[in-house]
Amino acid sequence: MQTADAAISHHGLVERPLLAINIARLCRSAAGGEALPAERWLRWAGSALRQVLSRHEGQIVRDTGTGLVIAFEDAHHCLQAAFALNQLADSLNAQDDGSSQLHLHAVAHLAHLPCEQKKSLDRDMQSISALTTWAGPGEVLVTAELRDRLVNGLDADFEDLGHRAGRPDQMVRLFHARPRCSDISRRAVAVVGSDLRPGLAVMPFRADAAESMHWVIGELIAEGVVTRLFHSVGLRVISPRSTSALHDAKDLKKIKHHLGINFVFSGRYSIRNRRLVVTAELVELHSQTLLWTGQLQRALPDLFHEASELLHELARAVAQALGQAQLSRALSLPLPNLDSGHLMLASISMTHSHSDAIFERGRDAWVALTGRHPGHALPRAWLAMWHALNVIKGRSANVGRDIQQAREQALRALQIDPNHAMALAVTGYIQSQLLNDPQQARSHLTLAIEANPSEPMAWLFKSLYSASWGSSSLSVSEASFARNLSPVDPLQYFFDLLTGNAFIANHQLKQAIAYGRQSLKANKHHIPTLRLLLTAHTELGQIDEGLAVLYQLRTEAPDLTVSSYLSMGSAENPLRQRVAKAMRQLGLP
Repeated sequence: MQTADAAISHHGLVERPLLAINIARLCRSAAGGEALPAERWLRWAGSALRQVLSRHEGQIVRDTGTGLVIAFEDAHHCLQAAFALNQLADSLNAQDDGSSQLHLHAVAHLAHLPCEQKKSLDRDMQSISALTTWAGPGEVLVTAELRDRLVNGLDADFEDLGHRAGRPDQMVRLFHARPRCSDISRRAVAVVGSDLRPGLAVMPFRADAAESMHWVIGELIAEGVVTRLFHSVGLRVISPRSTSALHDAKDLKKIKHHLGINFVFSGRYSIRNRRLVVTAELVELHSQTLLWTGQLQRALPDLFHEASELLHELARAVAQALGQAQLSRALSLPLPNLDSGHLMLASISMTHSHSDAIFERGRDAWVALTGRHPGHALPRAWLAMWHALNVIKGRSANVGRDIQQAREQALRALQIDPNHAMALAVTGYIQSQLLNDPQQARSHLTLAIEANPSEPMAWLFKSLYSASWGSSSLSVSEASFARNLSPVDPLQYFFDLLTGNAFIANHQLKQAIAYGRQSLKANKHHIPTLRLLLTAHTELGQIDEGLAVLYQLRTEAPDLTVSSYLSMGSAENPLRQRVAKAMRQLGLP
């Protein structure tokens, strides 16, 4: 399947979510299932099927004989259509006499194809159709590429199934998608209740017309407004990662429910004769009162200037409408041109990816960005984070080299901007987890929070430091605060892991297991999560469960020993010593 190349650059490429369904009839008198011609199912479903596809903007692109391949405009509609088609099959089965039942086996994937070469879909359609054999009756599976476009707990509840055989020469990572049942808003409301500041979400602005070359502008407008409001006194600004995850949500109540916020700032934009025209509005969610609306326009290059008039006026309008006296000027800036802006967002997405191939290409993308913009701290901070994650995930082929690269890139980021919150947070993370320097870690993490109290990664890494070297109870509070700043985050499995880490440090082992299982469900191969669960089960005396986790851990890391684990970081770390003790107790050499 086409993955990494398409993720690096979408110039001249179109993303097409595809849904493959195989239709089977199960007869009570037969031992197994019987393939049903798609044309018969189409006749049976009739207008109801057409209504589902119309509602979700789906188009049948192939009849495989025993199934269909359907193309959609976006990942959200693709997945929701899969759920709706299963519901349709259930309703048709209920009308039958009971002698036979129809079941759909569905797999969804994100394909990329050149705009003028629709035949390029053929390979993707063949691959995805072959994967339907892994889906049970009524199940919906999604590939890692499509999973990256969806939000766990919002679009669906996902379970990482690991890699499965697709074509003869490839393995494909699949996720089981179930209609959502988790209550993300409960996590948001818990934090909001302890924080009296009003919450604001700035949504990615929408284009008036579909412009594949300019879609990133809406993200840059939102990011620019957010960076200018992050330091506002008395205002809780939600992380851009969460608002980007909800960019398809049109219902204000839905946004309020999932983010636990009070106000939403959103809008639309168009480009006319090299001028950017932006229409925006600020809404109070409880009463759905329109607090401010207006239209601004500037020359398109203004968006990429440090003293952007457009972004400044939008941010000022929000601050005045919310009764704020003044704004702090943002330090972070949009990248200087569209190509770099596109690559920046693509690089972040790749660093978060569940696909190993796309994650690996993420490093090349960050290297390209640092080369283009040597005076910007953020790309170097993210490149340092990539190298650190490569070690923490257990993927690194040369741990020493990756640690050295992480140190160097973090240092260069701070040389560019000594007060950059993300660079400070990543530096503290590296010093705490990889360099055995708790004093420097604490110093940098404290500075990161002072530089930007609304940076969730600073609080998350501060929690990790506190769990290892400081107050375990404070670690739990810091992890909770980080989760509240970004309650719907593409790295939610990472938030879950470090929350579990805080609970295990505080000897709340059952809570640690709950968060560890939640993290593992989203990322089945994450080695640190397995170590967390192994330790918690062992310390609770649940030896059988601990041994089962150890088996999974050895499968992911066959060469792991207690000494090799301790060599990855500080052997003096009290939490690391507990993990090592649990490993020895379970018989790991």
